[in-house]
Amino acid sequence: MCVTKVTSLNVKGINNVVKRRKILSSLKKEGAHIAFLQETHLSDFEHVKLRRDWVGQVFYSSFNSKSRGVAILLHKKLPFTLDKCFKDSEGRHASFYSKLLAVLSSNTSPLIILGGDLNALILPLIYEPFICMKWIKK
Repeated sequence: MCVTKVTSLNVKGINNVVKRRKILSSLKKEGAHIAFLQETHLSDFEHVKLRRDWVGQVFYSSFNSKSRGVAILLHKKLPFTLDKCFKDSEGRHASFYSKLLAVLSSNTSPLIILGGDLNALILPLIYEPFICMKWIKK
């Protein structure tokens, strides 16, 4: 049986070259095949630097260098072919979710791995009372 190691990290900004290299080195040491990085805080140009230091494919969506941004790193030994890619150009836009749901519902693949900084409640009616209680306590 083949095992694929998936990891997800909120990196809270990786503009600093030392921090970026430490995170990538840690992912390599852990043997991560797929890494979802949230809050990269990198511009499109800076995200390209990830390609230089990572041993595989890099996909990203950025907003600006002060906030937001995600990246997906795929190890070079992971057999992967990109079928479709769409990004949220706003960094956080509601129409992205409707596009995502449409793609997922039309997908016939037996396996889907979904990751990222979604910041959304999938079942808001179930969780809404807990959110209200959290806000009241503050």
